Amino acid sequence: MQLAGAAGLGLYLSPRTARADTKSRIVAEIDRERVEVGEAFELTVQVDSEGERGAEVPEPVLPDMTALGLQIVGMPANYRSTSSSFSFGTGRGSTMTTRTTQTSVYTLIASKPGRIELPVHILEGKTKVTPPRIPAIEVTGQAAPTEPVPAAADGPTEPQGDIFLWTRLDKPTLFVGEQLTYTLEIYERLPFLQIQLRQLPGFQDFWSEELPQGQMRQAVVGNTAYRVHPGLRRALFPQRAGTLTLSPAEVGIGMRRRITGRPVTVEVKPLPAGAPAGFSPNNVGVYSIRAEADRTNIKVGEPFTLTVAIQGTGNIRVIDPGAWPEMPGLRRYEPKIETDVTTGAQLGGERRYAFLVIPERGGTLTVPPHTFHYFDPASESYQTATSAPIELTVAGDPNAAPTLASDAPPPAAAEEEGILAPIVEPAALPRATPSPSWLTPSRWAWAMAGAPVLLALGTAASALWRRLGPDEHSRAAAARAAKQRELLAQAERGLGTGEGFYPALAQLLQAAAIDRAGPEGEGLPRHALLALLAGKGVSSADCERLRDLLDRCDAARFGARGESASEREVALQAARELLHSSAALKPGSPARPPS
Repeated sequence: MQLAGAAGLGLYLSPRTARADTKSRIVAEIDRERVEVGEAFELTVQVDSEGERGAEVPEPVLPDMTALGLQIVGMPANYRSTSSSFSFGTGRGSTMTTRTTQTSVYTLIASKPGRIELPVHILEGKTKVTPPRIPAIEVTGQAAPTEPVPAAADGPTEPQGDIFLWTRLDKPTLFVGEQLTYTLEIYERLPFLQIQLRQLPGFQDFWSEELPQGQMRQAVVGNTAYRVHPGLRRALFPQRAGTLTLSPAEVGIGMRRRITGRPVTVEVKPLPAGAPAGFSPNNVGVYSIRAEADRTNIKVGEPFTLTVAIQGTGNIRVIDPGAWPEMPGLRRYEPKIETDVTTGAQLGGERRYAFLVIPERGGTLTVPPHTFHYFDPASESYQTATSAPIELTVAGDPNAAPTLASDAPPPAAAEEEGILAPIVEPAALPRATPSPSWLTPSRWAWAMAGAPVLLALGTAASALWRRLGPDEHSRAAAARAAKQRELLAQAERGLGTGEGFYPALAQLLQAAAIDRAGPEGEGLPRHALLALLAGKGVSSADCERLRDLLDRCDAARFGARGESASEREVALQAARELLHSSAALKPGSPARPPS
């Protein structure tokens, strides 16, 4: 309080408004003078400024770190502190002088060897102020290679220091849509602590699926023994032909060291000519198909379930079954789709299409076989799988006409009903007598007398509203609803052309699922997020609908097959029904035990 009063007195006694010149100086130092490539060191910069009526501290000007082969880890300044002191003059022309000290600490990591100078300075007006000479830092070791190398399935043949990354690809060339198994391994000679994968490799132009990582093992490279830690394994499916590059991963060792791998390339060949009619480029792998009905002795109008299952190895999530055959005498509805993915050396599984089918006439009816075309990378040939036909025995009239799918009356009947409506004569219309006016002179007087009271109540209510509501939860809910409307509008704009449709739909569904799951749903992979939703009471049917829609979005976004406007409209309608008709996916819904 005394300091504040003295400051105020000093300012009062000094009528000048012109700012005195500020004097600044800079001091910089490094915490070590020798490091290895990937090892961190600290640069500390202290700037002192002194001037009348306060001093603005100039920011340190750093050199081009990228050109020097340095990277600032974390924030621009990992640590910054500021302190100030004041002094006063009470004689003639009394002044207040402020001295401010700002200290910034930068953590730097060198990416290439050499001798590095750090010409740090500050600018005071147009004057460049430099610190006393900073010792140069010597960086030893080898720089991380930046030139990509061809894919290799074997391990390293020469030791590469105490720790390094190695990338394995199970094949150097493959076809579009064929599986490529990616394995990242960490070779370490000494027992390091806190090895963390800080940057994932880049899988641009690939569909990626997680695979089991495997176990740690021992290996000898040259004459050097290493422990080999599994980094990650992925099943990659290239989406275009050409020479594709996988960018390297980066791991951190503790807080002071980074290790970067090497980019690798792989040659992707286009699918050969001669594809059969109706073939989809998503169908690369080895597959079989089967069809079965839950019963074959039924009555006219009695529904049964027809299941068509495609199983095998390949990117099972995005396979395209093609056009379904016509079924004379049978009415078929849109299928319910289920996908079971298996992981191992090869990705695969089974994708099932369950149709509700209703016979429309009696007799012996046949579910025709379904033909599925695929490309087998091993034999480099197109193959065809066909399901067996199914004979149905239907009790009822063989000559019965197909029934309408809707219970609404036919258009002609509706028109006749409108035409034959009775005509009402004007004399038969009811007459209404107008009621007397509600506003009487006495009511008007009471209203005028009560107006000030109502105004006061309204002011008080407004103050209470500003203080008590809406709360943060209400604002967050309003923001979620606005974002949902925005994504729905974006999807609707992309119905015709498809541009931006499936990214908007996927983002909409993913956000709704995370909102329902709560904070613990952030960052979870899809299968874990769906399991969390089921644990919070979302029904298995809703979870399956959500998974199918997200899989469909992925297939359209990353697969080789596009969809028509009508198919996109069906997907949007299904998403609307899931979001608005299902209370279980709304945030804050009460949890119920899973069925």
